[in-house]
Amino acid sequence: MSPDTSSSQPVVVPRSSHRLPCVCLFLLAASTFIAIAGLSLSCTWQEQMEQTLALGINQIRADVGLPPLTNDPQLSAIARYRAQVMAVNDYFSHYPPDGCATRCLMEREGLMPAWVGEVIAWDNGRADESADVTISGWRDSPAHYAVITNGCFTRMGTGTVTALDGRIYDVVVFEGRAPGC
Repeated sequence: MSPDTSSSQPVVVPRSSHRLPCVCLFLLAASTFIAIAGLSLSCTWQEQMEQTLALGINQIRADVGLPPLTNDPQLSAIARYRAQVMAVNDYFSHYPPDGCATRCLMEREGLMPAWVGEVIAWDNGRADESADVTISGWRDSPAHYAVITNGCFTRMGTGTVTALDGRIYDVVVFEGRAPGC
């Protein structure tokens, strides 16, 4: 896929060439693949939202027989940064005003990804429902669903930020070098 200049489409760009810090516990209901989060007091609201996003992404992948993605702290920092920049600068796009999108940010951090993807969302609904609404929207969007179910990805990072106006920005960045890609 080539980069799409539309801000409403996710971006996946091929290139040749850990886990979240929160100590929350999660249980997966194996028979129905429904993730149930047992969130401990050591998790911030932001970490809870980010983990719910990660569980939702991996649930979508499990539904089509793909392996789960590893949630990587370095990628999560990039996702949080992307969400923060959008929240602070009041814009919503895969292409930031400074021109340094997800691949650029990864390369600045010393990563040389083969595959890069990103899905973004925002809403101004209830915080306790935001991540579930976002996952549902991504599942129902063919373009976002295609990014999430890309078999070349092996890692992801999740980021959630609330703007001063209450708008919640969610970003998931993907990276991978799966065999055969």
